[in-house]
Amino acid sequence: MVQWRRREEVIGKDVIDSDANKIGSAKDLAWSEDGICAVIVEGIDEEESFLPFDNVEKVGDVIFVKAKASLVSIPTRTCPMCKHKNPIDAMFCAKCGRTLEENEKIEKK
Repeated sequence: MVQWRRREEVIGKDVIDSDANKIGSAKDLAWSEDGICAVIVEGIDEEESFLPFDNVEKVGDVIFVKAKASLVSIPTRTCPMCKHKNPIDAMFCAKCGRTLEENEKIEKK
C-alpha cells in the first residue's frame, strides 16, 4: 500500500545523508514539467537545492537521503541592492522589490 505524505509532514525537517551529516532543512516542495517531484533543501550555507524524491531513502523524524550528491543546485540571480538570491527567472527581487536586470550576476552552484 502506498503511504502518502502531506506537505506539513515534510517541511522543516532536517535532511541527513548516509554518513549522518546534516545537509540542511526541507524548505518546500517542487515539481518539474515532466512530473518529477522534489524537496527544496535549504543548506547550512543558506543555498537552496532540489532533492528529487527518488533520492530520498526514508522520511521519519528526519529525511534521509542516499547521498549528498543527490542534491541538484538551483541557479539564482543576486539582487545588487540587497544581495538576496532570487530564482533565475525572477524579474523583481523577492526581498526588496527592485527590478532585476538581464545582465545581473547569475550564480550556478
